[in-house]
Amino acid sequence: MKLISVCLGMLAMATVARAQTAPAAADSLFIVTYSLGDAWDQSKGPGEQPYFKEHGARLGQLRKDGVIKFGARYSDKGMIVIAAPTFVKAKEIVTADVAVQNKLFVADVQKLNIFYDGCLERSRN
Repeated sequence: MKLISVCLGMLAMATVARAQTAPAAADSLFIVTYSLGDAWDQSKGPGEQPYFKEHGARLGQLRKDGVIKFGARYSDKGMIVIAAPTFVKAKEIVTADVAVQNKLFVADVQKLNIFYDGCLERSRN
C-alpha cells in the first residue's frame, strides 16, 4: 500500500513538473508597412478610395481584438505592429484585408525583434 502511495505521489509530481516546464506558445510581434498600391487613385482623397472604409474597419476590429499593438503613419506610409503565433499567420491576417487583396495598399510583413523595451504614448498636445 505504501508503494502504491509513493508511486502515485511521484506520478502527480511528475505531471505538475511537466506542466510547469512546458512553455506556453507566446505570440511574436510583426511589423506591417503599408504603402500605396497600383489601385490608389491620386486624384481622390483617402475616404474616396475603394476599399478604404473596409480597410479602416478591419484595422479597428484587429485593434479591438488585441492583434494590433501599435500603429502610426509617416511620410506616405502607414505601419502597424501585430501579434501572431507565426509569420505565416501574420501574413494571413494582413492579406485578409480587402484593400490589400485589391492592391489599394501593398503590405510588407516582417518579424519584429525588439532590443529596447519601452512604452509609446500619443502626445496629447
